[in-house]
Amino acid sequence: MPYYKLYSKCSAQEFVDFWQQFYRSKIPDEVYQDNLNLGGELSEKNVSLLWRWKNERYGSPLIEPTQAILEDLNAFRRLEYVDEPQERNFWQKAFTISQWIVWQVFLFHMARPHDYPIFDQHVLTAFFALTEGYIYRSPKEARVPCVEYEKFCSSYNGYKGFFSELLSESGSPEPKAVDRALWAFGKHVKRLHRIDGPFP
Repeated sequence: MPYYKLYSKCSAQEFVDFWQQFYRSKIPDEVYQDNLNLGGELSEKNVSLLWRWKNERYGSPLIEPTQAILEDLNAFRRLEYVDEPQERNFWQKAFTISQWIVWQVFLFHMARPHDYPIFDQHVLTAFFALTEGYIYRSPKEARVPCVEYEKFCSSYNGYKGFFSELLSESGSPEPKAVDRALWAFGKHVKRLHRIDGPFP
């Protein structure tokens, strides 16, 4: 798959190294890393700070509902292996929190960050630019309510596989570096392209 530094083709490693330097977050990523509490269980404080890191404005109303399913989050985290019925069951819990797939995925990500990469409009824009050669300034997957588990899978699993491939190809030891690169690249191409259209 071709990757780009601006509009010059490059390797996956070069793509990640180049684009992640342009990533910006209002709340430092250290807050995110510390509150994933890898190797342990999530607390109410972890959930609160993770939602604020993700999106202080839209995430804050989801703090209390998520704290109410904290045991489900931790039970899903403790699973050695996730099969389809277990994933479906957890999606049903996520659906009680939000109908929007971006927030549903973030609940999965909080529980199992290495298995479920973050999903938002910028990484989706990057995904479609790199895999389809087309810019969607506002991908419908991030805009349309996700009210069925099958819709969740069809919208998310392609991106999840793409992310895993890029992580492997880049040799990055840190999945968040790949997320930062895709976010910055997606935001950049959206800013340059005023309407949907071919890329590059």
